Amino acid sequence: MRLMFALGQIPEGIQSTSFAFFLLFFYNQVLGLSGFLSSLAIVLALIVDAVSDPVIGSWSDGYRHKWGRRHPFMYVAALPFAVSFYFLFAPPKGLSEIQIFGWLLIFAVLTRTTQSVYSVPHTSLTAELSDDYHERTLLSALRSILQSCGTLMVFLIGFQVFFGATPEYPNGQLNPDAYPRFAALFSLLIFIGVLLTAAGTHSHIPHLPQATPDSRFRFSQVVQEALMAFSFRSFRTVVVTAVLFGMTMGMVSALSIYLGTLYFQFSLELIGLSFPASILGSFMGAGLATPLGRMFKEKKNLLIAGLLWYGFWNTLPIILSLLGYFPEPGNPWLFYMVMTANAISAMGIGLLTVMIGSMIADITDQHEAKYGSRNEGIYFAASSFAAKAISGFGIIISGVVVDIAGIQRSATVETVDPDSLMTLAIAMGPGVLILIGMTAFASSFYDLSKAEHERIQAAIAQTH
Repeated sequence: MRLMFALGQIPEGIQSTSFAFFLLFFYNQVLGLSGFLSSLAIVLALIVDAVSDPVIGSWSDGYRHKWGRRHPFMYVAALPFAVSFYFLFAPPKGLSEIQIFGWLLIFAVLTRTTQSVYSVPHTSLTAELSDDYHERTLLSALRSILQSCGTLMVFLIGFQVFFGATPEYPNGQLNPDAYPRFAALFSLLIFIGVLLTAAGTHSHIPHLPQATPDSRFRFSQVVQEALMAFSFRSFRTVVVTAVLFGMTMGMVSALSIYLGTLYFQFSLELIGLSFPASILGSFMGAGLATPLGRMFKEKKNLLIAGLLWYGFWNTLPIILSLLGYFPEPGNPWLFYMVMTANAISAMGIGLLTVMIGSMIADITDQHEAKYGSRNEGIYFAASSFAAKAISGFGIIISGVVVDIAGIQRSATVETVDPDSLMTLAIAMGPGVLILIGMTAFASSFYDLSKAEHERIQAAIAQTH
């Protein structure tokens, strides 16, 4: 059951990685949409997200069906999620810039909304499948590992199968015909993955919490539940931490193609080879989350350690390069040094992903102890929104960086301005380090300790 539940993160890994690494590049460098308009479309999509996620969470919390509160939403979302993802990367040819903007806006909204219909109920199961402090960390770790599998599939298959060099396009990522084929395969995998995890956990429905007979969905209830959730300092802290880290990681993801090809001057083949190393690092970080959680005892401390680990190793090559203490492009050691630093930094990502999910699961117990109801959906809606911030807010920032740096469409090592590369490196080095410092500071305000959580669970047990 654990594996079938975690399997549901593969579609999320596919979607988030495609958004973070390919969406801005496709619309900006291939289709010619300006960084400003790309960012505007993403902002508008995120505004819709900010409303839809808590609505779906609250609706799911109070939904009464023979298949429980979560599974009907998961089954219904499978096809529209997959279809919306496909059309996002397959716009008709011959569109004007404003039409391309409209296409991006419509299908970014549809993809994110249908993903929410699936992901909010699915992630809510983290708190419902177990009430054990460390078991929830294990479930979150398995989710993180399987999401990394989806990420790895996108990189390996994308670069090796769809974005390889051709006589017409030496840089295969500039080939507009590759993207619809890429989207067709991964939309199919999204569809299969959603159905598999829903069917694989279906037998557990009788053991899950059910909505009370008087539960009825109302929009006013969404506002009320959101205010209840944000009354907890622990929840406010996790949301701010997740969104700040999502912005940071999203910017790094979207600009990594520019950094690799233009600043470090790696070939696409080398870039494609570097991603599996980062995924391996993320695997290791997620796998270490449970034993490290027992060592650190307090989840907040492990979260901060993961943040600082990621920030240091991710920015180290860029900062050393800016200071003149790193190999120049063309040095055979450069690729291996950057790849190693990225793999080590990814261990922090694995830890962070696990801890955020586990901490939100604990906060739902805090809610039940105070208000007497189970409202996992509204809490994991925040988790869903934060996850999509990785491919949303990050793309917004990266689009602005591309415009400020003056990186032109289809830019190459020969045509790019050195000042543009300097701006890019400053954003990806010192800029990222500052954002990570802000995130670590925000996370320090989390106040739900292990001892307090055990007291809360004991109080809940007495009421059942």
